[in-house]
Amino acid sequence: MIFDSLENWRKYGVLPAWKQAFERLETLSPETEPGEYELAGRDVYLIVFDTTTKALLDTTLEAHQVYADIHLPLTGPEVHSRFPLSALTQKVAYDAATDAAQYEHPDRFTALFTLHPGTFALYLPGEAHLSQGKVDPRPQPLRKAVVKVRAELLQP
Repeated sequence: MIFDSLENWRKYGVLPAWKQAFERLETLSPETEPGEYELAGRDVYLIVFDTTTKALLDTTLEAHQVYADIHLPLTGPEVHSRFPLSALTQKVAYDAATDAAQYEHPDRFTALFTLHPGTFALYLPGEAHLSQGKVDPRPQPLRKAVVKVRAELLQP
């Protein structure tokens, strides 16, 4: 997992897939239209969507096997967390069509952090994560972007 400011993305590598993902993320704004955008076919693609922040126990805790996720909020903050798979109980088996398995929330949340516009979190395959957690007592609207990168393309 990487949690950092968008302006620092070049510190982590210059592989073509990495560069495609972050050069596109730099162009996004709160006005970016929701939708799915292919950057390199299904090897690297962007999803922009609107959602509402949720209580932590109402978020989806998932892990992928094929794709790395790069999360970037566009309109407001959201709480994230990362978990080792060994500490979790699977709730929904891995589905190759969605490249996701879902997990039960643990009794305790560790490593909670807040993403704000201009900051990103990268989750690699096998790293369970949740996002869209609410910062305020009341749920808030959120527009965010997630770039899906075939993880093998991030290895030298």
